[in-house]
Amino acid sequence: MKKRIQFLIALTVILLSCSTNNKENMITEQDKFTWNIQLAGYNHDQADQKGETNYHDFIREFDAFPWLDQIEKASLFPDKSTPTLSIKDLRTGKDFWISMSGDRNNHGYIIGYIYPKEKKGLFGFGKPKQIRWLEMRLTEDTKTVKELIKNFFERKYNDFETKIRKLEDFGQMESADLAE
Repeated sequence: MKKRIQFLIALTVILLSCSTNNKENMITEQDKFTWNIQLAGYNHDQADQKGETNYHDFIREFDAFPWLDQIEKASLFPDKSTPTLSIKDLRTGKDFWISMSGDRNNHGYIIGYIYPKEKKGLFGFGKPKQIRWLEMRLTEDTKTVKELIKNFFERKYNDFETKIRKLEDFGQMESADLAE
């Protein structure tokens, strides 16, 4: 039960980790990836923008990130954010984030995938509109997370989506991201 509550807190943080109203989130002609960090204890709308990245640099940052220290710190600030690393593909408008919740002995990743999706009008009528859709999944397997990171950077989205959708579903909804 406590772990589920921590995941729900982390979910709230993650939902606030990007912005749908920011020009940077729009699909652009820029063929690059950017990333940010949200440390434990940050306000939900706060993130450190790190700039452009690639697979090798991001994996190095992922491996060096003090995940266990950060989830311990997060437990001191239950109403604040949990540790999260986010990647944005500026060419496709897709985002992938990795968050961790729990404690040193019992922890796991909450991962999110945000992508453009067409939403039909009321009762299936009316003009459809483009939204940003969020899928959240749970895993305790670091190897799986690293495979997803690799697929995301290689833009092998079919493989990425197949792998991520095999994980435990933690919820899906229209993305309501706020942090820059």
